[in-house]
Amino acid sequence: MRLRTILLATGLVVGTAMGSAFAAPINLVTNGDFSSVTGGITGPTQFGTQATVATKQFISAWTGNNGYEIWYPSANAAVNVNATGQYTYTGLEKLWGASAPPSGPGTFVGLDGDQTNGVQASIQQVLQDLTVGSTYQVSFNWAGAQMQSRHGATTEYLAVSLGSQTQNTAVLNNASQGFTGWQTATLDFVASSTSETLKFLSVGTPNGLPPMALLTNVSATDVPEPGSLALLGGGLVGLGLVLRRRRKATKTPKTEA
Repeated sequence: MRLRTILLATGLVVGTAMGSAFAAPINLVTNGDFSSVTGGITGPTQFGTQATVATKQFISAWTGNNGYEIWYPSANAAVNVNATGQYTYTGLEKLWGASAPPSGPGTFVGLDGDQTNGVQASIQQVLQDLTVGSTYQVSFNWAGAQMQSRHGATTEYLAVSLGSQTQNTAVLNNASQGFTGWQTATLDFVASSTSETLKFLSVGTPNGLPPMALLTNVSATDVPEPGSLALLGGGLVGLGLVLRRRRKATKTPKTEA
């Protein structure tokens, strides 16, 4: 009876720890692939406070700033369709190159990294129900690209913020009229409030070309606490010891001839 009680208790501990440590992570980001839009938008279109369309903030759950931000329904449209926005008159508000993102429906945004002329772009969303002191893993796909209205080599990176914390991606070097291909980035942040703003700011050089950073498939998930993993490990070790002792106790002793 005592052994059965120990096994049940150990199993309960292990089960609880496994449920905590290996539960499917919940994505706290809404519309991370930018596929949900409002206002009947179907083609490449500028969004944010500088946008000339009637519905300036048409990407559900996201807010663009007063820079030059463009929503793209697909890579094909990004390369072949002139974007509607404040620079539509150039006829060259298309990307020199782009490919479909590695996963998802294919939608993405382009963020101008030019740090002059008031066009530096960013996009942000407020994350809710955070646990203060917990670590959150922010993952996303991004790439470096260029508009057809400019020529010349550029660099691009994204400054990613959660609340007051900021981390930068690697810097991508992009040849004139180039496309870097999609990258995957993962950054860890510790929440300091139950509600914090997740922001992506495009940073590029040189000024005026402009360098464009593409972004999609954004997610933010809670990283399992070390205590949960330690509890799981301890429970498994304890269960193993109990079973080992049980086997020893049930062995039939050898009889002498």
